[in-house]
Amino acid sequence: MKLFVSDLDFTLLDSVGDLPKTSVQRLNNLIEQGVHFTIATARATPSIRHLMEDVNLQLPIIELNGAIIRDLNTDHILDHKGLGLNNATLAFDCFQELGLIPYVSGLRSDDNPLYYPELKNKGMQWFHDEKIIRRDPRLCELPSHLFNSEVPDTSQNHNRQAETLLDDVLCFVYLGSKEEIFAIKDLIQEKLPHLLITLYPNHYIGGWEIIVSAPEANKGFAVKSLLGHIKDRHNLTIKETTAFGDSSNDLDMLRSVHMPIAVANASDEIKAQARRIIGHHSEEAVLSYIEALHIGNSPELTEL
Repeated sequence: MKLFVSDLDFTLLDSVGDLPKTSVQRLNNLIEQGVHFTIATARATPSIRHLMEDVNLQLPIIELNGAIIRDLNTDHILDHKGLGLNNATLAFDCFQELGLIPYVSGLRSDDNPLYYPELKNKGMQWFHDEKIIRRDPRLCELPSHLFNSEVPDTSQNHNRQAETLLDDVLCFVYLGSKEEIFAIKDLIQEKLPHLLITLYPNHYIGGWEIIVSAPEANKGFAVKSLLGHIKDRHNLTIKETTAFGDSSNDLDMLRSVHMPIAVANASDEIKAQARRIIGHHSEEAVLSYIEALHIGNSPELTEL
């Protein structure tokens, strides 16, 4: 018995970021035949629901790069890893120091509000427009003093505004030029070296993207946590887990599992970590691999 965990963008999805009908049919057939499959993605629930609405997912999903493990059937958050409001305030100050304002992904009970700032470049605008197209209900305009750093820092009033709106902050997201992204990376690494920074080029719109989150908000930790949440129903272990990825936000996941697999379009960093390299994501290579393994054929793979 095995667990298969796949990234979405440029791994399971096609080149325009959709899940083709053929993929839906193939995936449902595998799940109906008893294959244990789930996803681990940087996307959040509304986008995931839009993409996977016709897929009969049975297992919890990993979203926001591991910040949330959610049961899609009940919409209940099983686990989350947040920055904490103090760390979030300090990280937000780093962005402001460089004249940048990021998206803020928050947590309030089982809700995940996404606060957007003034949209000053095409990357930030694209991110917002994608949410509008998907009718993402999380979008909220960023309050001017969400992180109320102007208030004296005492135990009674520090983060007073954030505390009234949020239980936690899951991550910050900023899209911009490579120079902007690496500048904020360097500043946060200097001032808050314990935080997790994920950055990569945006292949949809150009430019770069950075995500700042809690140290344990990564897909590798989340896969292990997910196994704990499903152990009563499915006695699966990390040694029985196969993961598919293409980019730097998949690295911890591939390092954590027994069988790390890269698609042909993956970065060199991911390919170096993989035990096997399969076909291109646009060829539905992930599903071809699982199908071949499930029926007992040996996939034509490159093993490292």
